[in-house]
Amino acid sequence: MLEVKQLSFAFGKHQILDEVSFTVGDGQIIGLVAPNGTGKTTLLSLLCGLLPSGKAEINLNGENLKKNRVKFLEQIFFLESSNHLYYDLNVLDHLKYVEKMWHSKVNIEETLAELEMTDYKKKKIKHLSLGMKQHVLLAMYLVSDAKMLLIDEPLNGLDPTSIQQFEKIFRDLKSQGKSLLVSSHQMDSVGRISDTVFFLRDQKIQVEENAGQDMMHEYTSMFLDAEDRHD
Repeated sequence: MLEVKQLSFAFGKHQILDEVSFTVGDGQIIGLVAPNGTGKTTLLSLLCGLLPSGKAEINLNGENLKKNRVKFLEQIFFLESSNHLYYDLNVLDHLKYVEKMWHSKVNIEETLAELEMTDYKKKKIKHLSLGMKQHVLLAMYLVSDAKMLLIDEPLNGLDPTSIQQFEKIFRDLKSQGKSLLVSSHQMDSVGRISDTVFFLRDQKIQVEENAGQDMMHEYTSMFLDAEDRHD
């Protein structure tokens, strides 16, 4: 379980998060939703120590990010986007690196086959399409075998078939007891996979349980209608 208490963050005078507290349970998929530029990626970066979290308490399965940083980080995997892949290395290079650094026993070849990536496993990243790069990212998450997965906009550049494939894998990971915090603008997908949705608005997180409601309607009410009311 990930437990976060009193997390605040600002860029200069611009407050991004203000005393945010929440939990992500084992075997739970949380959708993270907000317009661009409001702090989704910042939040994910804070949760894995890429940005300073100040006085906040961040614990993962009993390990504290500040007190037991190594034990905390070995349970978590986050890669912001395909822009952070090494363009002159191939797909297999990336997966072998993750396997080594996370001491994983996940079978790389089986993962490549599951994601239908075998044909381009030795291609350099710079020669891949955006959809292929998104598959590389997902493969890295799978190979890490981490308990907590922070996933930022995983469906960018994917066709409908690949979206269905990704959603199935997310549900499979959930069934294995892994925790997923998934940032996405694909509201229909958020509605299909999420147990709970975190709407990030006005530096706070509004928690909404997924009871089958129309998430696009919820987004519109939360953000677009609110802007109209302020006008």
